[in-house]
Amino acid sequence: IPSRTAPGRFCFLVLSREMAAASRLSAGFRRSTTRIAGFVAAAAASVAASRTLLRARSAGSEHRLGQATGFVVPGGSTAAAPEPSNFRPLLASLAAGSAPASGGIGAAAAAHAAGAAKSLLTLASLSLVAAAIRLRGRVPRLARLTRRCSAPTSDAKAGLAGAKASSGASRRGATAVSAVATAAPIVVEDKVRAPANDQRQYRVLELANRMQVLLTSDATCDSAAAALTVRCGTFQDTDDRPGLAHFHEHMLFLGTEKYPKEDEYTRYLSEHGGDSNAFTMNEYTTYYFKVASPHLEGALDRFSQFFVGPTFDKGCVEREMKAVDSESTNYSTEDGWRLQQIMKATAAPDHPFFRFDVGNLGTLGADDPMGTRQKLIDWNKEHYQAGAMRLAVVGRQSLEDLEQLTVTQFGSVRDGSGPAFKYDTLPWPKEKLGRVVYCVPLKEARSISVCWALPSADKQLFAKPETYMAHLLGHEGMGSLHDVLNECGWVDQLSAGPSQSFSDGQLFAVSITLTPEGDENRENVMALLFEWVELVRQAGPRREVFEEIASLNEISFAHKEESPANDDFAVSAAMSLHKYPAAEVLRGPFALDEWKPEVVTEYLKALTPDNCLVFLTSSAFSEEVGKEDAKVKGWQNEEWYGAPFREEPIDADRLAKWKLAEGGESGLALPMPNPFIPTDFSLRGDPAASGLMVTKLPMEVTPPTLICKTPYLRVWQKTDNAFKTPRQYVLAHIHTPVYDKGPREVALIRLFCSVVYDDLNAYAYDASCAGLNYSLDFSDSFSMSCGGFSHKLPELLDVSLSRLREVAEDCEVAEGEGGVVSERGMELLSSLEVQRQLLIQDYKNLTREEPYAVGSYYLGQTMLRDSWHIEEYLSAIEEPVTLKDLARAAREGFKKTQIELFVHGNATVAEAKTMADRVVEGFSALGSEPLEEVSRRKITKLTAGTSTVFEYDLAAKNPAQENCCTQNIYQVGAVGVDAKRDAALSVICHVASTSCYQRLRTEEQLGYIVQAGVWAEGHVAGLNVIVQGKSLRPREVDQRIEAWLGGGPKEGGKK
Repeated sequence: IPSRTAPGRFCFLVLSREMAAASRLSAGFRRSTTRIAGFVAAAAASVAASRTLLRARSAGSEHRLGQATGFVVPGGSTAAAPEPSNFRPLLASLAAGSAPASGGIGAAAAAHAAGAAKSLLTLASLSLVAAAIRLRGRVPRLARLTRRCSAPTSDAKAGLAGAKASSGASRRGATAVSAVATAAPIVVEDKVRAPANDQRQYRVLELANRMQVLLTSDATCDSAAAALTVRCGTFQDTDDRPGLAHFHEHMLFLGTEKYPKEDEYTRYLSEHGGDSNAFTMNEYTTYYFKVASPHLEGALDRFSQFFVGPTFDKGCVEREMKAVDSESTNYSTEDGWRLQQIMKATAAPDHPFFRFDVGNLGTLGADDPMGTRQKLIDWNKEHYQAGAMRLAVVGRQSLEDLEQLTVTQFGSVRDGSGPAFKYDTLPWPKEKLGRVVYCVPLKEARSISVCWALPSADKQLFAKPETYMAHLLGHEGMGSLHDVLNECGWVDQLSAGPSQSFSDGQLFAVSITLTPEGDENRENVMALLFEWVELVRQAGPRREVFEEIASLNEISFAHKEESPANDDFAVSAAMSLHKYPAAEVLRGPFALDEWKPEVVTEYLKALTPDNCLVFLTSSAFSEEVGKEDAKVKGWQNEEWYGAPFREEPIDADRLAKWKLAEGGESGLALPMPNPFIPTDFSLRGDPAASGLMVTKLPMEVTPPTLICKTPYLRVWQKTDNAFKTPRQYVLAHIHTPVYDKGPREVALIRLFCSVVYDDLNAYAYDASCAGLNYSLDFSDSFSMSCGGFSHKLPELLDVSLSRLREVAEDCEVAEGEGGVVSERGMELLSSLEVQRQLLIQDYKNLTREEPYAVGSYYLGQTMLRDSWHIEEYLSAIEEPVTLKDLARAAREGFKKTQIELFVHGNATVAEAKTMADRVVEGFSALGSEPLEEVSRRKITKLTAGTSTVFEYDLAAKNPAQENCCTQNIYQVGAVGVDAKRDAALSVICHVASTSCYQRLRTEEQLGYIVQAGVWAEGHVAGLNVIVQGKSLRPREVDQRIEAWLGGGPKEGGKK
């Protein structure tokens, strides 16, 4: 295709069912099968990454599409955002091998060079840390479906891709505000309880308008932040406008009386190394941002106007309704949201949880936009009052200066306390319990969730009885429900804890993700589950269990690590201010100060079969839905997202079977005391360390030291002097030639890792409860990591390494004379078959992912040369795998290796060398010898001056998907060659992020997911632009992207 841009350009188009049909009639575009000839060699991204993506998304976790990194400008200088017409020549200049000339973006790049170039180089070259840092945490999990109603977030609060804050507001006056409150604030608490090693200063204020504020002074912070949580959410929607609270959240971003331009806030943050977002929950709504520390005042000024003078611009109302509608469409094909809607349908109709709350064109009144605008104004006046708000501000200023800033900016927010929460009924009254709900997912999935309605968690903030129950019922150690089900080959994952939590109640759930065999034995799984619950009930409240949990929480708080970003801290603090006394705002979420056995007894008594709500989810139910008598049998489609389900009372036979759970033969047993609780918290760092020894990213830091270099082993070490926490991380990257041997060998090694991990679970679960985690992964090389409190870490590392050898040996000798398989062999064979089925399931579910995820997968294929395709992996493991196959693959796979090791944290050089010796010994026991040469994966080089278009018909694989995706890559080149060019690319991508979102998402409404940022594959980087939506065909979206990049006219002709 003739060039429209100087850098090599790759355009990936993923089509929905409507767009695919239209595209096949269009000239100039070629459909492609899953195998592409020439340079587009079929390739699979890492299975570890795939499984993390697929599993975590199904559990409601959040993922980002490689958001552009924001950089702090040294010395407080700023980089002016270029007009869109500047992006193409800037990229062309970079692709040609030179950084832009001085002035404009070149000057900004020079200012950023010290930090930004290093960041890009780190992104491309520190694969050791990037691969090994994925600690597969097995902490006690609370099963909850993330409640999220705003645009994707950059900090894993909710959503997908790091798109900028969902937003909207108006330019002309709408909301009256009270006069500026000039009275001095009241200091509510000057002695906030904090960890002993926390050097920050805290103060809680109450302004004259009754807004409570947590001030945090951190003299070392490079990024300032603020978060404000309002005590109102979707439960406060008006009856005639479902989704109004969510829509209101969007609209606040689109202009205020003081700053009427709709992108003023987001542009200011982008130009000063920051970003922002917001999310709407059931009863609370949170807004937050981060920004380079010198620019906190300007950011607070713009942020505060959301709550002082929002305008709800008439010109933005209809447009932002479409954005919310697009968001709802996006959720309609995600199983998590579809199952959430089914759960809502089981609640009492008079309770607000029952209502649809995301919003769409129909519910928001698209036929009467000015009427909706007036409702926004009235709703804002009623609910957005200072007394219902809690604010957290983090900055490097003193507490006194932060106090002055806060009073100045937020003192004029409307006074008032806002309406109290009051609902006509409980969410799940007695008549709504004792029922079974059958659900059909879009993906291949199987699960059981048994739920009980309990009193609100807000009533026992310092006793937390639900935490006590979650610890026991969700335990995965020896004799636990998870352990017994795992021996049967019936369970993949298990969790326990609040699934929903409101001011008037909570829904406590025990949730089990089943294997295919577990799905076939669903009734037996249910019987074991109720036997396990009865065992916990009969044991009653045990003080020693409570004290163990309390001590673990207290250790976690006392040695709490700093949040990854100050905006994360601010968000949690703002919410905590609503729940806990001012002195306990930091410690409250960890605190278990009150042992109340009578309350625990009351909660346990409620966990009976006739008092529960059971959700059974299985792809197998789809056969029933397709039959002619489906409606007669009670099958129906959920009103908003169309998910098939049916519900019925728990029949007498089932109830009797579940109530007869008496234990005995199953092997279920309550957990023993945790042997991994640390007691040694001594620090190895130098207390007198200063300078570069104590600086933190993104500032320049002292690099790790190479302490060992042989043909077989390289070891880096760095003792922590900055964070002063008794934690240590051992990250190992094992290079092997396995990947070059073919897809079957790769798949077998991945299965081996899964079997070992599964075999370790019962032993290592206590370690995870005590703050230790480990991971075993294979993508194109083997990664192993172990991290957490340093005291007991060597023990966990030793067992993990020895288990690799033991599993290989046990697989080799599992089958004796005459083909008789030993008991240990049967155990491993069962685990192998379970892991094989789960891997097949994950591979098959790829096309059920969001279009952007499918596009990212195939993009990885096209860029990484000589890679294997997912269909090749499927073919390799569709036939049963034997234990001998597994053992042979492990022996051959680790026969030739090179080991790279990084030991960081609370460890001396001598201790790091001891760790290295342990790792070497572990792999030597597998027969490992030095690998002479490590092959390097090749990255496809896009020819300058050309464009390559790849079109994928997702509709053929997933007819239910309504969205399309267009993903454009503008390849610049290798990083680490020219620091100035690397810095310039970082700055360009950072500025492009806001510009792209404003143009293509806010103004042109091309889709809910719109993002521009850094693209990196291996050691090569460039600009990545992603647009997912259903408003235009992908090729038309591509034209809009090109028009934005080149500064051309947008829809309507206005430039």
